[in-house]
Amino acid sequence: MFVSVVVAMFLTSVAGATDEYVETIAAPISQVAPELARALSTHHFKVVMHLDILKRIEAKEKVLHIPDLNKDRFTDVQAFVFCNPMFFSQLLNSDWKYAALCPLNLTVYGKGASTVIVYPERIAYAQKTPANRTAQRIDSAVIAALKSIPKAN
Repeated sequence: MFVSVVVAMFLTSVAGATDEYVETIAAPISQVAPELARALSTHHFKVVMHLDILKRIEAKEKVLHIPDLNKDRFTDVQAFVFCNPMFFSQLLNSDWKYAALCPLNLTVYGKGASTVIVYPERIAYAQKTPANRTAQRIDSAVIAALKSIPKAN
């Protein structure tokens, strides 16, 4: 499972800085995370993994010795990995290599009474390919889910 998260993080880093959707919610992450899972489910996505990244890394900090860990003082950082089998099938059938865009991922950053969700848009990877149309549909569905979270901007 950890490898999947690393792959998702790598894919996120490959896309350009403007290829993500950011949703800011005026509520603590403890309230937003369950609403996020519910919103994804309502929009036909299945959450296959939910990790509390910051707590996992902090728990191993004595071994890892990461300089300046959490310099911005986030109270929590979580990752959601999720999937929609129909979108996967469409990617597989349009250009099989782009099925690697699934599962989908997003990262949730909490700081006090504010939460920011960052979703790396799949269109960044599929532009000018046969998978482009499916990537656009995926991004539209994920963004609609994020916008449906109570207190979303």
